[in-house]
Amino acid sequence: MRRFVLLLAAALLVAGCAEYKQIKVDSVSVGSFRFNGTSSAVIELAADVDNPTRHTLYVESVDAVLLREGREFVLFSLQDTVSSGAGTRGVVMIPVKASVVDPISIITSGLDFSTWDMNLFTVEGKVVLKTDSGVKKTLRLRNVQLRELVNMFK
Repeated sequence: MRRFVLLLAAALLVAGCAEYKQIKVDSVSVGSFRFNGTSSAVIELAADVDNPTRHTLYVESVDAVLLREGREFVLFSLQDTVSSGAGTRGVVMIPVKASVVDPISIITSGLDFSTWDMNLFTVEGKVVLKTDSGVKKTLRLRNVQLRELVNMFK
């Protein structure tokens, strides 16, 4: 009986993980950008999410850093937990707080962001997703070129 219970628990865990593959994010764009002083801002990302599963999906945390030539430039964190309901399709607004590590570095780089060399910037971090059934999945970003992320958001 004990083996049966362990087998059943393992099967449920695997089935819960398999449902992540059904969830689709069709597009992500910047919904809004709001400055909070000179060294931080809130960026709302608008994600078109299709969640056909029978579980609510939560973005539990976002912890990332934008590196400029290997040095920390901007820190990103999730401002509020967001969710996509079970069996729903729609736009989910994801508020991400961006905090500049060294505000002087922005001024020395020039305030015209379009002139910055995107090849100097990389992103590292993680996003933690969780379902109402308790299954968690961590997505890791390691040394991802900023250019790739910007092209993804276009």
